[in-house]
Amino acid sequence: MLWRQAERVSARAKAKGLAGKTIVLKLKTADFRLRTRSASLDAPTQLADRIFRTAQAALKREANGTRFRLLGVGLSNLMPADGADPQSLIDVQSDKRAAAERAMDRIRAKYGGEAVGTGRAFKKPRI
Repeated sequence: MLWRQAERVSARAKAKGLAGKTIVLKLKTADFRLRTRSASLDAPTQLADRIFRTAQAALKREANGTRFRLLGVGLSNLMPADGADPQSLIDVQSDKRAAAERAMDRIRAKYGGEAVGTGRAFKKPRI
């Protein structure tokens, strides 16, 4: 669920030519209390992978047995996408993930949004 939310946020940011420097995670508990957590990045992003990984880390910190009825992900501190997602000198794998995501974006632009996806985007069958 978190991955699909990150993909939607990423797609909207890319469509509008924006990037965000802060990832926002919103959680609503079963008793309707709202928790909002945010994490600032060194550089703005519009990549679903970076949005997902940052939100996932925040969610792990909140996962203490509390039941949530709503989960949302967003970007704030928006700016033009110029200079977003610079290459990393430390994490070479993040550059590979970013290149793969950009390749998927090109395929989706040509063949449609459902043409290609990642394994984590598949829904588990209900048994």
